[in-house]
Amino acid sequence: MKKRKNITHVLRDSWIENWQTENQRSQHYLSFIKTQDLKSMGSKSRTPDYERPGQDRNLLSTNERLFFISLLYSHKITWIKEQYPLLSIERAMAVAKALELRYPTYPYSANVPVVMTTDFYCGTIYGTRVAYSIKDERVLGPSSELSERQVENLEAKQKIEKITWRTDDVNWHLISSKSIKTIFNRNLEKLAPYIKLDLEYELLLPMWLKRFSLYISNYPIATFRDTFDYTAQAISVPYDAIISMFQHAVWHRIILVDLNKPLHYEKSISGYNLAVDTHG
Repeated sequence: MKKRKNITHVLRDSWIENWQTENQRSQHYLSFIKTQDLKSMGSKSRTPDYERPGQDRNLLSTNERLFFISLLYSHKITWIKEQYPLLSIERAMAVAKALELRYPTYPYSANVPVVMTTDFYCGTIYGTRVAYSIKDERVLGPSSELSERQVENLEAKQKIEKITWRTDDVNWHLISSKSIKTIFNRNLEKLAPYIKLDLEYELLLPMWLKRFSLYISNYPIATFRDTFDYTAQAISVPYDAIISMFQHAVWHRIILVDLNKPLHYEKSISGYNLAVDTHG
């Protein structure tokens, strides 16, 4: 755990060196900030990376968790690094100086410049890189709950972060919680644990999709639960396995469904505009 008081240049630099060494040795990316480095915030979590078994992600809020899952779902994103340090510190400080902004320092320390971090640093299918800063809408805009001084500090950090990334040819985006806490992303959160299936069910998936597609064409107003129950019996697998296969298929866009509506399985499938790719 990183200490929060009496931080020295030597200690801070050792954090950077250790992080760089750990990432050189690890097959998975390791974030600069870990959940245990911070006091309890109620919603921070080590969230499994459902695409990469064995890797956990250090996400510091519900907003970050939902946004991370939306990044996993995006076909445009190729890799994701959370809590990524803005290095070198000297470069970030030079940007702050050019902008005539005070570079932040650690509290209760002898004026030691902080290692600023970005919530998400990602690669894209276009060969470009993007960075995302996630902020709760309650601290943004004219109705911010922060004090005037806190708003000034926040805006200064955002300017430094944005321009420092731009000097490295990385596009930086500020994302408000208002655009994150959506029904769509809540549905993705429900689907994400089923990105991968057990091998047995992966092999049975094509057969189940054909039964599922036939059933919903014959009974277009059936409920999800009735559909799951019938197809579970048809291919002799447990009901829970059918739910796993359905959620896996929706995540991978094999089954198209309106994710802007809450997925309630007691409801009729007729309101979700379902379409099934039985050939993909």
